[in-house]
Amino acid sequence: MPNTELLEKLDAAIAEKSLLKHPFYQDWQAGKLTRESLQLYAQQYYKHVEAFPQHLRVLAARADESLKPVVMENLAEEENPARPHAKLWRDFAGALGVTEEELALSNSLPGTQHVVAKFREICAERSVAEAVAALYGYEAQVPEIATTKIDGLKKFYGITEPKGLAYFEVHEEADKEHRAAWRGWLEANANGNEAAILKSTNEALDALWGALSAVHANCAN
Repeated sequence: MPNTELLEKLDAAIAEKSLLKHPFYQDWQAGKLTRESLQLYAQQYYKHVEAFPQHLRVLAARADESLKPVVMENLAEEENPARPHAKLWRDFAGALGVTEEELALSNSLPGTQHVVAKFREICAERSVAEAVAALYGYEAQVPEIATTKIDGLKKFYGITEPKGLAYFEVHEEADKEHRAAWRGWLEANANGNEAAILKSTNEALDALWGALSAVHANCAN
């Protein structure tokens, strides 16, 4: 029987904790962020972008035959030689005036450290269904977030060149496929403790929110 009730609960949690409701992204959409705030964001979020393929590798090593193709397709998109996502993010950072050396050497804020560690822990140590649900909770939001970021960058922050926008343009489309793939697997295969699946998803959503809060708090100082 399809896991319709579980998916409804997951979608409700994602809607409640949507990152588009976060004050940092609200300020982005309103043109209220300084360039320095965007530079800090670029440095911090790069840690998450850089870590994400390894989260997928960890999960792939645990996945059964129903899940492994889903994970590996996602990983292949992340590391597409023509447009590796980490390189696209570095291009975005470069458009803001952040060098690759600055990205590599910047220290992680506690919220950034936590989101990377939380996703790694969930993918490595919790049930496979919990890991998929957490990844779904993240990637389900990305296409709409990417669209609003592009709009704000063009309208308020002078980022109009394709190279500076490519990361977000890729994610407008790619993560529509990813969220559909995660959702389809959950619908057919998410056996196990529903409460645990929801708990892990909420922890992942809270970690994502917290990473933005860490950046936003430093922008205000």
